[in-house]
Amino acid sequence: LARVVDTVKKKIGIGFTVGVEIEFCLVKKNVVGGGAGRSYNESKSVPVPVPVPVDNSLFASTTSLDEQDDFIEVVYDNLAKQNISVEMIHSESAPGQLEVVLPYERDVMKLADNIVLAKETIQVFAQKHNMDALFDPKIWDDKAGNGMHLHLSLRDEMSDDPSRNIFPNDHNNSAGFPSSSDMSSIAESFLEGILSHLKSLVSLTLPTVDSYDRIGPGCWTGHRVEWSIEDKESPLRVCIDANSKKNTNVELKLVDNTCNIYL
Repeated sequence: LARVVDTVKKKIGIGFTVGVEIEFCLVKKNVVGGGAGRSYNESKSVPVPVPVPVDNSLFASTTSLDEQDDFIEVVYDNLAKQNISVEMIHSESAPGQLEVVLPYERDVMKLADNIVLAKETIQVFAQKHNMDALFDPKIWDDKAGNGMHLHLSLRDEMSDDPSRNIFPNDHNNSAGFPSSSDMSSIAESFLEGILSHLKSLVSLTLPTVDSYDRIGPGCWTGHRVEWSIEDKESPLRVCIDANSKKNTNVELKLVDNTCNIYL
């Protein structure tokens, strides 16, 4: 990762700003039950023990936030002690599922380190609260899985302002809903490169069998080779800033916690 970032900077003068969404499920420690869990047991007559979630919350529900308030607070405080900023913590679609959002970071290697430290911190304090934090891509057959979505924008390292986001087309004054014309040419090339190599890239970003059990229509994971503007079903979702109404970054959804983030 460090070599790639350095090569891109030296050869074409481009830098990256990256944020991440880390999803995981909280389950009861040493408690299992029957149900639609992940199993490779060929005998259909044998009940399969599966993890039991700590709650039955839904996306954007306050149930997990209220019931796991002590855990969330201690995770937040201990990440802060490690100088790891947290933009948001909220409940996701699966039972007991939370998402920790780490804000945009210009130092890509620092963000990679923060991801590793954040996951370890979450696991340690889940255990201290008599829970397990599972980052598996797919835990229950009939529930949403855990991803690790990346948000990427671009910078011109050779400009007078290397912090400026060059993903949007600042010279386009079109009114209405943003379109492809609202992206800079370098952003268009960036998306084209990812799409051209997407089938190869997923061998690194989705490296396990369970990774592909998470992917499918209606799962907000992306399952086709395409990009789109604000379409959560697309593997490359171009995101719009609510204030500026500009295309500011792209979200890569075909990534999960089983990948080696340094690759």
